[in-house]
Amino acid sequence: MTVFAPADRTVMDLGMNNGDDTAYYLAKGFEVVALEANPALAAAGRTRFAEEIAAGRLRLEEAAIWSSAGTVTFHVNEANDHWSSIEPSWAGREDTPTRAVEMPALTLEMLFARHGVPHYLKIDVEGVDAIVLDQLRDLPSKPAFVSVEDCRFGFHYIATLAEAGYVSFALVDQSQVPAMRDPDLAYVFPKGASGPWGDALLGPWLDRAAFEALYETTVRDRKGNRIAPRTHWFDVHARRA
Repeated sequence: MTVFAPADRTVMDLGMNNGDDTAYYLAKGFEVVALEANPALAAAGRTRFAEEIAAGRLRLEEAAIWSSAGTVTFHVNEANDHWSSIEPSWAGREDTPTRAVEMPALTLEMLFARHGVPHYLKIDVEGVDAIVLDQLRDLPSKPAFVSVEDCRFGFHYIATLAEAGYVSFALVDQSQVPAMRDPDLAYVFPKGASGPWGDALLGPWLDRAAFEALYETTVRDRKGNRIAPRTHWFDVHARRA
């Protein structure tokens, strides 16, 4: 039986990167668990959020998420840190230079056991998102809200989220995030931020069939042909009801 976490004040940010999403979650009053596998970005996060870490509002895991615990080779893209990934072909796209580092590897189950099940789970881990979703599907207790960065496996992501028990979906055009506003905060989202989520996301929230119809006419069709311009990229959001 699927159990959804109560509406507590915790957000889990998988793929903290430069910390702009974490900063928004903190501004909303949430406690944050952030995971970042790039050592330089993790160090920058410890500096940027030193007060929040000291106050216990932010717990920063310098590690990668993977299918099993241990260590894993993480490939840092030296031209675009957003592309860094465990997957070498993902990290080194467009023949950009990468640097391999050995990092601790955690599973989603380990993170939930260590920090509790969050109210919202943001997944943006460059090439490993499907592994995280598969783990989420198989866990007995889940966040009420989830988002994942879309890619060519979008229909698989939607199916896995539905199998995990999520019944409402929303599509966010990430290129439009800087123009969005949180109705509860005078907050300006920087370029590249994931933007609002949950109740702050204006929607529309759709059931799976309606969402897939929107997705296949907005992002890519069922044959994998991309419809959206390359200047637009998307996040898939899901909620329990």
